[in-house]
Amino acid sequence: MSVTHRMGAEWIMAQAAGTLSEGEALLVASHLSYVPTARADMAAAEAAGGMLLENLAPTPLAEDALNRALARLYEPEEKPAQRAADMQIGSPLLPAPLQHWLGRDIEELNWRFLGPGMRQATLWRGKNKDRLWMLRAKPGTSVPRHGHGGVELTLVLCGSITDPTGTYRRGDVQEMNVANTHELMVGTEEECICLAYTQGQMRFKGIIAKLMKPFLGL
Repeated sequence: MSVTHRMGAEWIMAQAAGTLSEGEALLVASHLSYVPTARADMAAAEAAGGMLLENLAPTPLAEDALNRALARLYEPEEKPAQRAADMQIGSPLLPAPLQHWLGRDIEELNWRFLGPGMRQATLWRGKNKDRLWMLRAKPGTSVPRHGHGGVELTLVLCGSITDPTGTYRRGDVQEMNVANTHELMVGTEEECICLAYTQGQMRFKGIIAKLMKPFLGL
């Protein structure tokens, strides 16, 4: 498997700097698990960030900084999320970061009707109506034409999706923003499962999709 559509370097830099939200970070980590050079890419991003820090003027610590740091040593440890067993939908496995974060089989998620041949499950919600969610679509399904209230990142986990910008397969990421409007076609070869991060609400263009929007949570 080779990844054709890779995420922009700015996302990797932000991941290395720890400035992404939980939803963004999980999608980025899941995408990088498909990229053979991901470890080297992250190392380069961390090195670049380190060079920037070296050039910053030192900032004096607060008087109680040491006491607060010592106090944290005695705070109860959070239990790590239960590690999920290998989960298989059809033939492809979910990426390890997503498996570990979920801690359960995706069949146990709260899947909701999204449209003919489609279901969606919300995984995480952040500020400003941004959210991380999963899409399952039957082969040959069409995702109605829509715009975006902000950034939309779509990571294909299995199957494929196609729009005027190209065809996206397992491991590929499509990035859209407020300037983009598109309709997605799911490949006919197998069910398509995607992990998506969206900012703001999707802006459907068709009258039926607009009427259904309040009931879909999009």
